[in-house]
Amino acid sequence: MNARPLQFRHGSCDSLGQRRRQEDYSAVWAPGDAGLDDATKPVLVVLADGMGGHVSGHAASRLACESYIASFTGSSEEIGPKMARALDVANQKLADAIVEDPQLKGMGCTLIGAYLDENGLRWVSVGDSTLLLYRNGSLHRLNADHSHGAILDRQAAAGIISRETAINDTRRRALYSALTGGPIQMRDLELNPHALYPGDWVIVASDGLLTMEGNDIASFLARNKNEDPVSVTRRLIQEVDGRNKPRQDNTTVVAVKIVGDKLAAGHEAEREIIPENLDDDEPTEPTRVGPSRSRRSRLDDVVSYFKAAWANKLA
Repeated sequence: MNARPLQFRHGSCDSLGQRRRQEDYSAVWAPGDAGLDDATKPVLVVLADGMGGHVSGHAASRLACESYIASFTGSSEEIGPKMARALDVANQKLADAIVEDPQLKGMGCTLIGAYLDENGLRWVSVGDSTLLLYRNGSLHRLNADHSHGAILDRQAAAGIISRETAINDTRRRALYSALTGGPIQMRDLELNPHALYPGDWVIVASDGLLTMEGNDIASFLARNKNEDPVSVTRRLIQEVDGRNKPRQDNTTVVAVKIVGDKLAAGHEAEREIIPENLDDDEPTEPTRVGPSRSRRSRLDDVVSYFKAAWANKLA
């Protein structure tokens, strides 16, 4: 019997939360080429969380997502280079829109572009929107968090400040990088495929999802891993809304379920970590555990961290 290729099944759902306007936007591109019937069909997920409120954060997020997909799908470059280029194109589209209509000055957004194919998962991201991988009972944040909250969490983990201080700091949501039409101060590019296996779930979400703690999200996915992605995203949104958090932010979730027969040596598809055994003392946001990164990429992370820390000192 021939092994089935990987398949990516996706669904999405969003919520206004306690806000007046929906400033999140997401889109999924999945080519329907008949020539791919016997192969893994790729999926591109793009999500943006708008900034600027009345200055049209909602317009920024939609324009960024649509221009990212248009650039990506219109390019004949290799996957990695065109993912990186599409990010710059999306940012330039915001700049062009602001020139055309100066009243839009001040708008911006986060952005995640996540591309899944037979080779694995690649991504680009700017800001604090979240890319999560659930596998065998464990939840990992894959992309970098360009918010002040991420710095506070690292300080708490190092014992510099208390966890309570980190969680309650009113500047947690301040961003050190976003798409605004100007220079992109920090970006996370992982253009080498991160392997995917049947049973994995990839979650792309705006930061409103982090009203739930990482352990709660992991437990939820463990309970619902056999459901379809549309149901999973709806129930995740219900979980967030059900917490009735004051000033709850918009929340958008796109879930991709990986099915098929592909297995790597030593990969135990059915092995499960009991969610109740996950450490309740872990930070509220899932720990970032990504693929090994180049020396240059790690150096850029260090430089960006100290730039952000110095900016906070001066604020």
